[in-house]
Amino acid sequence: MAFDIDTLDEDMLWNSYMISPLLLFRSHLPPSDRAKLDASQMLTCVIRGFASTLKVPATVPILPHVRTNFPSMLTIISRQASRRAGTRFNSRGIDDDGNVANFVETETILWVSPGIVFSYVQVRGSVPIFWEQAPGLIPGQQKIEVTRSSDATQHAFNKHFESLVLAYGAVHVVNLLSELKPGEAELSSKFRRHISKSSTRQKEGDGTSPRRSLLRITEYDFLAETRGPSGYEASSQIKHELINSLDQFSYFLSEDSRRPNKAPYDSDDTVNSSSVILQQEGVFRTNCLDCLDRTNLVQTIISLMALESFLSQQGGQVSSDMQVRHSTIWADNGDALSKIYAGTGALKSSFTRHGKMSLAGAFADARKSATRLYVNNFTDKARQRTIDLLLGRLTNQLPVYLYDPINDLVIEELSRRAPEYSSRKQVRFWVGSFNVNGRDEGPGTDLTPWLFPESDESDEDPAIFVVGFQEIVALSPQQIMSTDPSTRKVWERAVHDCLNTHSGMKGTGKYVHLRSGQLVGAAVLLYVKEDSLKYIKNVEGSVKKASYSRFFGTDSD
Repeated sequence: MAFDIDTLDEDMLWNSYMISPLLLFRSHLPPSDRAKLDASQMLTCVIRGFASTLKVPATVPILPHVRTNFPSMLTIISRQASRRAGTRFNSRGIDDDGNVANFVETETILWVSPGIVFSYVQVRGSVPIFWEQAPGLIPGQQKIEVTRSSDATQHAFNKHFESLVLAYGAVHVVNLLSELKPGEAELSSKFRRHISKSSTRQKEGDGTSPRRSLLRITEYDFLAETRGPSGYEASSQIKHELINSLDQFSYFLSEDSRRPNKAPYDSDDTVNSSSVILQQEGVFRTNCLDCLDRTNLVQTIISLMALESFLSQQGGQVSSDMQVRHSTIWADNGDALSKIYAGTGALKSSFTRHGKMSLAGAFADARKSATRLYVNNFTDKARQRTIDLLLGRLTNQLPVYLYDPINDLVIEELSRRAPEYSSRKQVRFWVGSFNVNGRDEGPGTDLTPWLFPESDESDEDPAIFVVGFQEIVALSPQQIMSTDPSTRKVWERAVHDCLNTHSGMKGTGKYVHLRSGQLVGAAVLLYVKEDSLKYIKNVEGSVKKASYSRFFGTDSD
């Protein structure tokens, strides 16, 4: 069966930047020439993830009512999205288009002769808010920083879940973050708040039952729940939290009744006689901090639950042989996805494989953790640059241009007549800086004369405010080594309140705090009109410390 490039899921395509000129050229061709180009197999599509199949011998009982001499096939296919791709500490959270880091779609497939196909899909992805985490050489000390306010995050959060609902149906979030770790607890709190305000929830109305909601959440503190004597075995208790959604979501099931002796992956596809009996109508979205170790273990549990549900409804059960194969292939899947994102195999894979944590497995996890520290701190920067090069993200990259006379003429004419179908708008920026001389209690006075000088009621307020402060903290050795952000937050609130007090008096739209950055005593605060958020993309920032002597220089330095 020929591959149909028109069915590509571009979110999962990793070489779209490389082949996009060819795809554009292809779209302009007449059908006959397009078929010739496809037949040449020049258009190669790259997908990143994991795929593996294990044979289940015919001697292993699966379905009591099926008798066959063919082995069954257990398959896992994982596809990692390319939209917010990157390595562990270089790619976190969400972007303005609703794409999240380390987003992976995983499908468990069981083929049973004579053509019974079971399938179950799950997804994983980073906590869908704007946050970053700097690498460090001390395990557990990598600081988590939320980089945008809730108001400036909600639109991207809504985009993410609206796309999930459109693609998969109802979404059940399984949040495995710890409530005992301050950074993870903050992410969980904000995640919970954004779900309550999400557009998906608002559309449901007040009469929707939580169990029937298009978006629901289960918070399961994996580290706390597995800390007792049972260890990781206690994670199976999460089944009770998920069973209702699993039953409601169902699974995919099809049967091929016309060709009882057809072997799997038979090349003769002239007759398609498969009948779809059931469709999966929802999806579990699982996350921890990295969406690797804890996530893979819980996704293994969910996959097994779905498989057990299918077999029990067919009068069968998961045999010990089938369970071993299922655990093995899921452990391989976890290792592969972890190597892509973090540079090593997954932690806890020993438990995933064998159902228990051995001493050798604990030593293996310690070795992997040490390797991750090295990879994340010393080699991920080069890996990230390679990824950015592949995806066309580098600032100096220029796409290949294919000369296409007819369409180039059309584009040239459209550009010439652009004023007929497009419009321009001037946008006002306010940029200012002030030395506050270490005043840690805030301004203590009205900032309006500074932020809105000689304001005229008829003037349009700036759409964006970029506010700079110098010496926002006292330049002491303690602050230089570990800067306290509390003073910056006081000034953030003061500026935010001043902007919205003024806009409220004028009856214009409110401002939201988009992002802040601080390097010892220097801070930059960014605010934007709420109605302008939809036009803002790819807000990034970085802090680079110079030598300590630089910190004690003059302002002119």
